[in-house]
Amino acid sequence: MKVTNKMKRKATESVIKYLSNVDNATRGEIVEGVLLCYGLSESELEDFSPRSKNSVIRSYISTAINDLINKKDIFRKGEKYSLAKEELVIIKEDLVEAEIMEILQGGAYTKNEIFRMLEIRFGTDMTSSFKDDYSLHSAAGNVLFNLLQNDEIEFIDGKYRDITPTDINENSDTPLPENEFKPKFFKKLWLMGGKFFESFVANLLEKYYTLSGKMVVYCDITGGSDDGGIDVELEIVDYLGFVETIVAQTKCRDRAHVTEKEVREFYGAMNAKGASRGIYVTTTTFHESAENFMDAIGDLVGIDGDKLFNLVKRTSYGINKHKNGYTFDNAIFNR
Repeated sequence: MKVTNKMKRKATESVIKYLSNVDNATRGEIVEGVLLCYGLSESELEDFSPRSKNSVIRSYISTAINDLINKKDIFRKGEKYSLAKEELVIIKEDLVEAEIMEILQGGAYTKNEIFRMLEIRFGTDMTSSFKDDYSLHSAAGNVLFNLLQNDEIEFIDGKYRDITPTDINENSDTPLPENEFKPKFFKKLWLMGGKFFESFVANLLEKYYTLSGKMVVYCDITGGSDDGGIDVELEIVDYLGFVETIVAQTKCRDRAHVTEKEVREFYGAMNAKGASRGIYVTTTTFHESAENFMDAIGDLVGIDGDKLFNLVKRTSYGINKHKNGYTFDNAIFNR
């Protein structure tokens, strides 16, 4: 059977058309679905000899699938294939850093292995353009370089690995005075990663509002690469029955302060959500201009590291109080 460019084009177009009508499909399902476009007779469909019309067309459908994968027009997840998304993923370096630290807590990896895991976590592997992949790789490269310079990770035998201070878990059952325990508390939060911090803040706020006499209707963690700037959402009801929707943004950082730009972006997300109040929680501090911006707004507050620790002490969430100091609540930190 003579194969023409028109037949090749038809195979490619038919694969795209088939996937546009289903959420996802296996390779076998795609091949069988696209074959219907060629109108083969029953006898032709039963002929699997090497040069038969059935075999040749199947071969070109498979080739079309491979070409579309290489061009990132379709992507594979598990055994299923889907059309690629057209919108690019917006890459933020602080989110990349949080994800890298979480990845490295699970073991040592090469740069390419880290890049691949980041592509899956951020979803750039599912877009039709390579631009967001390049942006993600560039941001990840910068983050890895800075973490190495700051001695927060190490590079041995071609792999990056986390450097976990040996004293973080030592003597964890021995109470420490606040001035010694507090820095260990924030270091441990940072080492646990951004996902853990989102959950920690959600549970902390839920306990705070409950202890304050409010009824928490729900407390959801919404964080992720497409969270729209909101990590936690709560609905609370006071004694008189007034209902409030409160949203929070969390930043688990080791050093960098929160900028005014970041606070403004969160405030925009808060208003778009229609929330009545917003809470910006960070383990570090706010830039002076960010503080001034929040001071001028009645429905947005910032909780820096000091306020966060005071809130933890007030609710006893994540820590145990003793006569001579504090210890970690292992039920929270050793999950």
